Amino acid sequence: MQDAADQNPSSMVSVSGLEREQVEQICEEARGDDVLEIANYLCPGNLVVSGDRAACGRAAELAEQGGAMKVIPLAVAGAFHTRLMQSAVGRLEAALAEVELRRPRIPVVSNVDAQPHDDPGEIRQLLVQQVVAPVRWEDSMRTLIDSLGVEICYEVGPGRVLRGLLKRIARKLPCENVAA
Repeated sequence: MQDAADQNPSSMVSVSGLEREQVEQICEEARGDDVLEIANYLCPGNLVVSGDRAACGRAAELAEQGGAMKVIPLAVAGAFHTRLMQSAVGRLEAALAEVELRRPRIPVVSNVDAQPHDDPGEIRQLLVQQVVAPVRWEDSMRTLIDSLGVEICYEVGPGRVLRGLLKRIARKLPCENVAA
């Protein structure tokens, strides 16, 4: 993915306080001939756009003009979860082909389609697709809660970013932080 990022000056911008439809419209207006896509659907009112650096700059300006509460350029190497990462797909596919995946004991909810999966081959393909597909975090969390009946979540590692996102999706769902 780093090699793909190095091939094209690109970036990502977090947009808070606008609805999905508003951010989709901003992408349409700011895209021009560049790549600009929603890369992360994190929680209500919090999305990340990703693409060519110039298009991200135009999107940031339009989001501010459109009333976004926060517009934050992210300190990342490239436009992850967009077609600009396509050159990384083959290498990841080859690497994953060398890894034995077993059927999980509990389904894996993929951020590509926000659906549960238990077939190792399908999971492998979804891991590859994740490089160029948007992260559907909000939809994935709703699947875990509404369809699979998750009653408590654990955020593993430092920080509380995911816990904060979860609170905006399901305010009353308990979420514990497990520091490493």
